[in-house]
Amino acid sequence: RLLLQLCGHKLTGGVIVFLLCYSLFLHKSLESASTTHEQSSSTQQQQQPQPQPQPQQQPSIHKDIQQSTQEVQRQAVQTTVDPGKTVAAASSSTITGSTSTASSCSFRHYPPRRYYGLASGEQPDFLSQAEYIHGELPTLLSTSFEMDKLCVNQSDWLTKEDTGRLPFADGTNPSILHVERLKETPHYEDLLQQGVTYIATICMTNSQCQWQDTAEEVEEYKLSKRDKPITVRTVLLLLNDHFSVIQETTIAMERDAVWGNRKLRPEPDGNGGFATTVRALDDARLFVYMDKVWVSYRDGKAFGYDKQVLNPLHIDGPSVSIKASETLSFCCGRNMALMTPTAENLQSLTWVDPVTVIDVHTVSESHRRLLRESDKKKKSHVHGTNAFMVPFGDDELLGMAHFHRPFDRKENDYARFGHHYTHAFFTISSSPPFRLKRLSAELLLPSKHHPDDGEIIQFISGLEVHNDKVVLAWGINDCEGAAGTIDVSVVEGLMRNVPEGKEVVDFMATVSS
Repeated sequence: RLLLQLCGHKLTGGVIVFLLCYSLFLHKSLESASTTHEQSSSTQQQQQPQPQPQPQQQPSIHKDIQQSTQEVQRQAVQTTVDPGKTVAAASSSTITGSTSTASSCSFRHYPPRRYYGLASGEQPDFLSQAEYIHGELPTLLSTSFEMDKLCVNQSDWLTKEDTGRLPFADGTNPSILHVERLKETPHYEDLLQQGVTYIATICMTNSQCQWQDTAEEVEEYKLSKRDKPITVRTVLLLLNDHFSVIQETTIAMERDAVWGNRKLRPEPDGNGGFATTVRALDDARLFVYMDKVWVSYRDGKAFGYDKQVLNPLHIDGPSVSIKASETLSFCCGRNMALMTPTAENLQSLTWVDPVTVIDVHTVSESHRRLLRESDKKKKSHVHGTNAFMVPFGDDELLGMAHFHRPFDRKENDYARFGHHYTHAFFTISSSPPFRLKRLSAELLLPSKHHPDDGEIIQFISGLEVHNDKVVLAWGINDCEGAAGTIDVSVVEGLMRNVPEGKEVVDFMATVSS
């Protein structure tokens, strides 16, 4: 009040008073403009203004969640970071406080080197001199293939540093289940009432959205200037039949027992329960076993990099968690696919070439010796990809296999690790003796922005079959996730019969000139 009086009546009082008056004038003007903007924005978005969340450098499972007031561009969903606490969110571009980002719910564009170059007349030696299934070059699955991006609302952890740019990553390597596969689980009816058609996981982790980009490319493609992820977590998505997000929830772990090789200790929460924490759940994949939804994943630091870790999911309204006390792990293989030939017997396809199936609960020393002996045999560099082997027809299980070339995964100009991925559909018999029955040639999925080509990193981590559709979910350039469907008849037409006793390696050949 005193300064206002000085400004009104003491303008000749000296330079100091003048500067104070001028500073007060600027402060009041900015404050007024900010208030007017916030009131206008709140009026357009909702009837009652909600408090704006404050930017945070690192999200925590224990932090308070505030309700965002940004108008969603597609449909309102529920997102959970701290179990039991939800915020209004969007499956498109978002604002955290005053921090806006470029739209992360549109498929990204990439520099030309991030595409495979199927139509290119010249290919690097690691492609032109390679062996391929059936001696045939990879082809696109279908140029009419329909796809949708799997959108993760990131407003809870983005900060002012992300203003005007795409996030560090949009989530990648998704897995997917059709809701009908959950028919015998306790969650089925509730999911149906919410309009859920699919449930999926997607991993927020280190990525290759940008790799050796020039300063000009960083600006052209609105790339993040961060050099590491702002958050590491796995998110469960509830999706409608168009793969739009109905609800998203960070999967938390309840620390109710000792966990992992590093002996993470139980942590009571002081209220008769246990504290929760967030783990990365690397390459999380969903499957159903014993009328429960499970997630398989890797945690190299806690269990070792040769082990697959399994936990049943606890879905309680907006909260999704796993319990340390219910953790199983098994060894050894790469990108292992679970399978349940009987209701109680959980098995895993640990290797595609040669076809190797183990009982998850009974991995014996003799079996480990058998694996070492099989390693001495000639085999291809094919690996499994999908979370579980999907029942297909009367006596087959459908799977997805992949190659990356070159096979060493060393850092180079293309990527930090594996690149130039191709995939192939295959089936094995659904009962012992397990053998390879059908195998397709190698393929890529068409890029959204370059339908005559595909990205150099495509990882089809989700595979499902429902009625006459095959559902695929995949990661793109270790940066974003997508999902789409194709007719079962298309997949049937791609696969060729495999004579008994033959393995993938027997069909590998260089391309005929």
